[in-house]
Amino acid sequence: MRAILLAAIALTGLFSAGPATTAFAAGEKDGFLYMTGEQAFATVTKVDPAGNATSNPIINHDDFQEIVVQRTVSGRVETHDFYSDYMMVVEGNGTIAIGGAVKENKKNPNGQPGEWLGTSSTGKVYDLKPGVLIVIPKGVPHWMQLPRNGKLRYITFKRKG
Repeated sequence: MRAILLAAIALTGLFSAGPATTAFAAGEKDGFLYMTGEQAFATVTKVDPAGNATSNPIINHDDFQEIVVQRTVSGRVETHDFYSDYMMVVEGNGTIAIGGAVKENKKNPNGQPGEWLGTSSTGKVYDLKPGVLIVIPKGVPHWMQLPRNGKLRYITFKRKG
């Protein structure tokens, strides 16, 4: 877990101004990758017409993946059976409710096993703003809420186990 937290902190350094250069070992699952924040978030600039968060996996590893996410609307309650989330907010503001009771829990249409969406009005609420790091263990419901016309950009590390 410490390695993932250090990686999240290191990745926040990508979001400062710098040369727009991408280099990686093509075809390597765990190859080297260098991206600026501008490049990373350019992959998620389109707004999903269904109102879902737009995300793009940067690299998939056996045990975890790094994902850049842009959210322009509030989400639904998410619960993951197999992955813990480590999120670092880069831009924007909102809140996240953690824990609580989930109602109307249904399989997430994203097709990933063990991913659930539901509704809830409970849980402890925390502020989201640039620099905030959140660790959400697998099985813990969480729900992001944005202000009207808000936008939130963050990096998520999903760790299996």
